[in-house]
Amino acid sequence: MRIGKKQYALMAAAALTTLSLSACGGNSDDNAGTASKSSDASKQVTLTVWGDQANQSSVEGAFKAINQAFEEKHPNIKLDFQYAGTEASIDTAVKSNSLPDVFFVQGNKTPKMDLYVNSGSLLPLDEYGIDVSRYDEAALDYAKVNDKLYASPPAFMDSQLIYYNKDIFDKHGLKVPTTLDEFAKLADSLKAAGITPFSVPGKTEFERAWLAFALAPVTANDALGKIDAGNGTFKDPGIVKAFQTIRDFADKGYYTKDLASVDNAGAQLAFTNGKTAMMADGTWNDPTFAGSGMNLGRFYIPGADGKRIAAQSFSNLTTYAVAANTKHPAEAAEYVKFLTTQEAQQLFENETGAVPSLQDIQPRDESVKELSSFDSLGYNIYSVLTDVSTENVKLTDIFMQQVMPKLLTSQIDGQQAADLLEEALLRTK
Repeated sequence: MRIGKKQYALMAAAALTTLSLSACGGNSDDNAGTASKSSDASKQVTLTVWGDQANQSSVEGAFKAINQAFEEKHPNIKLDFQYAGTEASIDTAVKSNSLPDVFFVQGNKTPKMDLYVNSGSLLPLDEYGIDVSRYDEAALDYAKVNDKLYASPPAFMDSQLIYYNKDIFDKHGLKVPTTLDEFAKLADSLKAAGITPFSVPGKTEFERAWLAFALAPVTANDALGKIDAGNGTFKDPGIVKAFQTIRDFADKGYYTKDLASVDNAGAQLAFTNGKTAMMADGTWNDPTFAGSGMNLGRFYIPGADGKRIAAQSFSNLTTYAVAANTKHPAEAAEYVKFLTTQEAQQLFENETGAVPSLQDIQPRDESVKELSSFDSLGYNIYSVLTDVSTENVKLTDIFMQQVMPKLLTSQIDGQQAADLLEEALLRTK
């Protein structure tokens, strides 16, 4: 989950006091001032690249194709691609001034990239001719520190949506809803037919909130944007509506029985076994559901006007940075430059089936098309809550630990949920 700007700054400041990063020496801008801005095709070089170790199984085929295509375009550059990139290994390399030429970074999803820049460990990339015209402001912000580009911007995303059992829908003559009212009526029809509409893992803190993540930008995207900018209120009618919808569904018995004792694995099993008709979950869990053999469908919740707004959280699977002390800055920048292209991203899509955040990346198959079937990207409520949190007042904890469990069990209504967050927001001022 993306960490917001205010919390990001707090974490970065705290981490700078505990990480001894001075071993890197110098300022990355000074390094860039003496670096060659273009690759010398006559010079044979080998770049060491650290990939994301935690996701090796998911991305290895994609990077094999990407790296082959890159080397074909740049016969003077060879890649020594190693899945050695972990938080610990990169931190150690930063402290010991032993970073590889290029390495995986998480962008502004964590404070790490800010730390690396402030320690002089990353090479600024603005002067290397990287075309970022395909990316929107949010994607560029993800790859920047102090308004300078330090990584390849993200081209893929994660979100929360509704997975549904097509066999149950077909048996009862039900269709994917086209408005928010139809979404509520759909749940009512399932309940009337004796089917539990939603699997909800009430026992697990993050997963029980996915329905709220999927609903919030649909009813309250503008309001979330104003809160994120510092001039909004949680008492906005759209935010109250999202919370009240969750409470109404609880009152009507649309959720898993005794959900407080059901963990995520149990909720997913109930859904894949046909005991429930729908489940709000993340796009990253699509392989889990598809692999169960069920007749799976997917949709984003529509708004009153039929528009489907997906809560945005960028994927960092293709975000890479260059070490400031690389001996081959121009060549290393060429690799990051290639990762920003549609060609490299299409290769990644073809191998992984990730959800594109850019319209010119063609989904690999019908399932990815469904995962990509939103009209626009909206605010992620958790990111907004993080942005407005402080070290002493964490709205994220209030939302996850108080608001969501009480809404799901009919202990508070939508207005009371909004009031809890508004009161906390006022304490951050």
